Amino acid sequence: MITKSTVLAIMGLMLGIMLFGQEGAYPSILENTLIFEGDKCSWDADAVHTFSIVEANKGGYKYWAYYALDHYNERDSQIRKGGLARSNDLVHWEKYKHNPIISNNCRWPTVVFQNDTFYMFYAEYNDNVDSRIVMLTSKDGLSFEDKAIITPYSKGEQNQNPFIYFNNNDQFFYLFYYNGTERAEKDKKWNIYVKKSADILTIKDIEPIEVISSNETMAAPSVAFYNDKYYLLVEEFNDSKAQDRWVTNAFQSDKIDSGYKRVSNNPILSDNDACAFQYVFDNKLYVSYSHAINLKESIWNLRMIKFK
Repeated sequence: MITKSTVLAIMGLMLGIMLFGQEGAYPSILENTLIFEGDKCSWDADAVHTFSIVEANKGGYKYWAYYALDHYNERDSQIRKGGLARSNDLVHWEKYKHNPIISNNCRWPTVVFQNDTFYMFYAEYNDNVDSRIVMLTSKDGLSFEDKAIITPYSKGEQNQNPFIYFNNNDQFFYLFYYNGTERAEKDKKWNIYVKKSADILTIKDIEPIEVISSNETMAAPSVAFYNDKYYLLVEEFNDSKAQDRWVTNAFQSDKIDSGYKRVSNNPILSDNDACAFQYVFDNKLYVSYSHAINLKESIWNLRMIKFK
């Protein structure tokens, strides 16, 4: 005879199996706003794709954002450019009139502002569409120079989607990025790596460590510390919940560079939403991300979410 207590025990066991390897929930969405689009017949038309924000308090604007375009598999590096936009409220953005500020071979810029210096990381591509990550610096946030190679080209590999983060908890810089062999005929891999350094100028010399990995499409990491937890966001395409569309999934950990487990309320974004960048401003969590209006024709805009 099956008793009520037996049924409850079985249900509890099944729930435990379902949640094994998962952490608590990612914060819930409070507001979701369209913030940025490319201009018609312009260098950024229909292709705005990533949005890296720093609190700079310069030139009459509190927030400075560095953005770039989709244009992934194209071999023409001249179409990969980077631009600047500025805002005082994270919603209304004014494009810099002399855009683009990076004129070629710039994809996925990510910026940190420390000690009155802007440090920009982005991906460059060679003729084989292998990618590497470079770093440039600037005092005014407009003219970037002193390029240094952070992760070099490696034949058949991608080193891209950088996200630079200064961790106030330990005063270290962390460079998260995607490394993989997505173009291989077999044994494809998608890894999220991180480099850690107290001195951002020596981060190029640090050996990366693996944070998470997958045998299906996973890239575009970003990290934030919120509610005493570290949250790692990634974009995924072929996971069981994606249904042939881009989704954004979250992981949670007590440590910034290890121990990440998927949260219980994935996907965080599910409608061809990718390229998420996390930020905490004034003790509030924000995420900028790219939404595909038409994935087949690669038409994108940028949106901003404020979380509870």
